[in-house]
Amino acid sequence: MPKKRGFGPERYREEIMNVLKKEPFMSTAEICNELNMGYETGFKYLKVLFAEKKIKLKKVGNRHFWFV
Repeated sequence: MPKKRGFGPERYREEIMNVLKKEPFMSTAEICNELNMGYETGFKYLKVLFAEKKIKLKKVGNRHFWFV
């Protein structure tokens, strides 16, 4: 999937945070589908936000669910 025009690292993180504020408990795939971004890109920025302690993670089986 090509890089979105005008999307830098900060913009990706902002968009993910906006989605999680509306729907506070979503899987990685749901977030990526909502933002029309590749899974690997979404997962990368979700891990960054998690490391910055801006979001939380709950693992259920092999799925990752993210929330604020």
